[in-house]
Amino acid sequence: MGCTRRFDYFFAAATETNPPYPYQCRLACGPGADPSKPETLARTTVCRSQLIHIPTGLGKTAAVVLAWLWNRMASTSAPEQRPESAPPAWPRRLVYCLPMRALVEQTANNVRTWLRNLWQQRESLGLSKAAQAELLWLAGDDSAKHPAHSPVILMGGEELDPARRDWDLYPEKPAILIGTQDMLLSRALNRGYGMSRYRWPMHFALLNNDCLWVMDETQLMGVALETSAQLDAFRSAADAVVNTCPTWWMSATLDETRLSTVDHPPPASGWPTVELDPTDQARPQVAALLRAPKPLYKAQVTLSPATTKTYARALAEFVLSSHQPGSLTLVILNRVPRAQEVFLELRKLKPREPVGLIHSRFRPVDRDRHHELLHADGGRIVIATQALEAGVDVSARTLITELAPWPSLVQRFGRCNRRGEFTSDQARILWIDLQPEDARDELALPYTSEELDAARRQLEALTAGDPVSLRSVQVAELPNVRPVLRRKDLWELFDTTPDLAGHDLDIARFIRDGDDTDVQVYWRDLAGQPPSPDEPEPVREELCPVSIASFRSFLTKLEKAGRHQLWPVWYWNPLTEQWEEAHRARAGAIYLLDIVAGGYSADLGWFGDARHAADVTPCTRATAGAEGYGRDPASQTGVWVTLADHTRHVMDETTVLARALATELAQLNVQSPPVTVFETAARWHDLGKAHEAFQRMLCAEDETRARQLWAKSAERRRSCPRRYFRHELASALAWLEAGSSRHPERDLVAYLIAAHHGKVRLSIRSLPGEEPPDDQPRARIARGIIDGDELPAEGFVAIGVNPPPGPVSLSLELMEMGRCSNGEPSWLARMVALRERFGPFRLAWLETLLRAADARASQAEAQQPTTHKLSD
Repeated sequence: MGCTRRFDYFFAAATETNPPYPYQCRLACGPGADPSKPETLARTTVCRSQLIHIPTGLGKTAAVVLAWLWNRMASTSAPEQRPESAPPAWPRRLVYCLPMRALVEQTANNVRTWLRNLWQQRESLGLSKAAQAELLWLAGDDSAKHPAHSPVILMGGEELDPARRDWDLYPEKPAILIGTQDMLLSRALNRGYGMSRYRWPMHFALLNNDCLWVMDETQLMGVALETSAQLDAFRSAADAVVNTCPTWWMSATLDETRLSTVDHPPPASGWPTVELDPTDQARPQVAALLRAPKPLYKAQVTLSPATTKTYARALAEFVLSSHQPGSLTLVILNRVPRAQEVFLELRKLKPREPVGLIHSRFRPVDRDRHHELLHADGGRIVIATQALEAGVDVSARTLITELAPWPSLVQRFGRCNRRGEFTSDQARILWIDLQPEDARDELALPYTSEELDAARRQLEALTAGDPVSLRSVQVAELPNVRPVLRRKDLWELFDTTPDLAGHDLDIARFIRDGDDTDVQVYWRDLAGQPPSPDEPEPVREELCPVSIASFRSFLTKLEKAGRHQLWPVWYWNPLTEQWEEAHRARAGAIYLLDIVAGGYSADLGWFGDARHAADVTPCTRATAGAEGYGRDPASQTGVWVTLADHTRHVMDETTVLARALATELAQLNVQSPPVTVFETAARWHDLGKAHEAFQRMLCAEDETRARQLWAKSAERRRSCPRRYFRHELASALAWLEAGSSRHPERDLVAYLIAAHHGKVRLSIRSLPGEEPPDDQPRARIARGIIDGDELPAEGFVAIGVNPPPGPVSLSLELMEMGRCSNGEPSWLARMVALRERFGPFRLAWLETLLRAADARASQAEAQQPTTHKLSD
């Protein structure tokens, strides 16, 4: 095994705390694991989909992360060293999905600590060399030579650290990915929010193959819970994924009936479930947490139509009178605007101790400042929303909460006296009644009056909010009809080609309920002018998540304010490679606002007022400009590399990668040795760069350079003379025209070649504005290729293929519907057949391997440029 010691030693080394609870051992070592029987703690278990139903505060995060790590360490043993009865290797990637941003950062910080502790104690833990190599990749060793590659944070804005940002280039390596449901599920549906659309297929592939998904705090996820169940059903089908891709659903208030979706029925024996048993409950620490005193009282403040105008002031006064000096008072409200109003009113009362505001509508740089107060010592008052409803490791002496649905209240109660440090005469929970006038009253939002009525009935019969008192309360979830992701939806999402207007299939209905989906906005001082095409892309520090409903309302306010002539809201269209005025909001999109547009305050976060300039600190960190369809930044890297050299480098990387994943490739029904398939695709992938238009882009008027064929240029941001030109399409057409017609995987090789930048995949058609030249008015044209274009014989020599007697003519006949004149199927028919044969998950995984090899070779070339002596 990768670790010769027991799981309890492993757990204690990572957390630097007491040994694990019995349920944590069962999760890592199997159902029979028992801390009183040490021999059972040296085992591993099978990774399968299951439920984890554990009360808050009992270490669910540590349980799942360290169970995966423990079993991954065992999975790294050489095959000859593993016992015959050992379970299959656990997935390479742990995908930890959370409903809100605040939980992501807390979880990531914990994971960093655990990884660092394990690396420091690797020798005493008896980790094998292979296990140490995996741990070094994950944790790093504080040196530039071995940077940490995990955890990767996915929650809006790309990860800042390059080692983590390029996690998708290493499909053979382990990774821990932590993100919000918006960012992770959108990527799992091939429409990744907040990222380059051309990298969507890579994340789609790596998040649906060889992964363990953990859905934490499921009671807050809305429709995402049903979507995760459907995805689990699709991944569980025979021959659907590479390796395995199970899901763990985790919550203190888990409603398993919602997992019974149309394609995901419950097993005959019920869902496998991990929960506390008598051995857990006998632990003194567990008993203390389950019985931590939390007296429950009804507050003297009520929100109703009659008190709406005075509510913020009255609640601020109540909070101040209820606060115990020197302690934390946590106030959780249901809506961001109410939290902002109460925060402002409380500051007007000038309390002696600091006041903070926490919600999900802050830029990270401002949110961090408020979170520092939450975790500070001494007395403070924090006004919050559902952003602190679950999972956040704080223990308030006084908790004040508005009425909410029962599962939300249970989670909020978990923030009071979380560690059991207060006595019954110190800790207390105060709940505020909400009395909407009728079912349509907005006072109930984002919930329904029926949900609030059901919770109120339970609260009025309770005197305490500790887990033992709540255990007997059963509140049935009200029926809620939610959209269900079907197989047809998933297969349609495989095609990432936008429609003629540049729009994509909308997945928002599968991510969050109603209008609860987000957009992201950032501000720049544009001086009243449209952004430049080279305007730097946003970085994570300046991105602010905004609900789509609030942003639509904001756009309406701008319209009414008469901002037509100097529109301050912009959206980058990657097809036209232009900034366009944004008059409509689309879920998951990123919008650039001129500072004059307003809508933001460093103290309040997003408030959507268009009257005042935004209070933001400009971001000064330089980044590249936004990516467009016809741009080719990977070919303009600052170094000169010949086509022959780059082809050789990519072939070398491809061979290494294919051999590292030989076990996984063997699972696929590839009618040729997988390494040979990938080496063939790698050899041909950049042949299209021999096209005269591409060489002119790289070499311009440099006649000396033009004597060779180049793959990379030291010049940056030169435009191709052919709009939308895609060299990879030229490469794929040349393969079908001049490659081996008898190759058993001819179409697969063509797909891998065409898809290696994510811009030519399932379909081929002309893009908006593409017109044939005047002298060929009837010629087909697509992606900058004109029917009849030629590739010189020298290109074939450069990639190591026997050259044809003359130039090879490229035919676009296969972009038409039906069969070509030679009887062969169209491009779309070939690609759809591949999707049907391999399935969307596995086909995307195959294309990701060549993309990763190509990108890795390019990075190595940029870091160690080869000097090419030009001939006279």
